[in-house]
Amino acid sequence: MKKQSIAIIGVIAFVLAVAVGYALFSETLTINGTATAKGDFDVEFTSVGTPTCSGFSGTCEAATLGTISDDKNTLTITVNKLQYPGAYVEIPVTVTNKGSIPAVLKSIEETGLTTDASVKVSYTGLTELKDQEVAQNGTQNFTVKVMWDENSNTSSENVKFTIKLNYEQKAAQ
Repeated sequence: MKKQSIAIIGVIAFVLAVAVGYALFSETLTINGTATAKGDFDVEFTSVGTPTCSGFSGTCEAATLGTISDDKNTLTITVNKLQYPGAYVEIPVTVTNKGSIPAVLKSIEETGLTTDASVKVSYTGLTELKDQEVAQNGTQNFTVKVMWDENSNTSSENVKFTIKLNYEQKAAQ
């Protein structure tokens, strides 16, 4: 029984020694910090290129057909008179990311376009740009086409509407 008591006392002493040793060599590490992110988000219309006109009565110039707003966030298209069904105006447009954050095109807003079915507006090269990153100082080019529907007998005069492209910050991966 004495040997058994000595063994129990020895085991207890060993466990206490290990616990005290662990306590001496362990410590709690606490890390506090603050992260700051800074960037500019600025995607804007930067230019209207040389238009292509077919059956348009007026001056086929970028300055008269496409006007970029002062804040460079909207583009106003003005097509005064298409002469016959099938007549059209194509206007090349450039958008530039002037900010420091990559952007992604999410949607296109048209305002002021009449519900007149005789006028069709389409975008060449813009649907391919959706969800595609525009890096800092990167550009995206597309063409806006305003056309008098070939199957319509209704005259198309004074077509004027505004385009706004909605960009979002590119999501981190």
